[in-house]
Amino acid sequence: MIVAVEAVPRRQELARTYGADIIVDFAKEDAVQRILELTDGQGVDTAIEALGADITFQQAIKVTKAGGTISNIGYHGHGEFVHIPRVEWGVGMAEKTIKTGLCPGGRLRMERLLRVLEMKRVDPTLMTTHTFRFDEMEKAFEVMDKKLDGVLKPLIVF
Repeated sequence: MIVAVEAVPRRQELARTYGADIIVDFAKEDAVQRILELTDGQGVDTAIEALGADITFQQAIKVTKAGGTISNIGYHGHGEFVHIPRVEWGVGMAEKTIKTGLCPGGRLRMERLLRVLEMKRVDPTLMTTHTFRFDEMEKAFEVMDKKLDGVLKPLIVF
């Protein structure tokens, strides 16, 4: 079972396209509570945190069962700390693995991503909503950071 947590209808639709079986609308219900209900209180094997917010990182830890993995691919560009909820982390004894970003970075990361695209495992054009020239990179980051104009993902062209 693949569960996506999203409130924006366009993003919900995209999550379904990419394989989500269930969409939890966090604007209408408590996402942690709902996911725990869906898993009979056990939690999920793997949670992917893609937003880059402290609260969603905490929620990912809360819904991941003991021995599970939290993969953080979100950019945490705001705030001084990213918090780990002590109890849901199992006070350090639950063997929850936290993997950060698309590590390793640099060349290895790009090679992995290019292989995924070459194998046509993901169609990135479905999430591309804006196109910017290379010299507009700062504007692209601003639009993405502030979630302006319904942006999902910007494409930078050279």
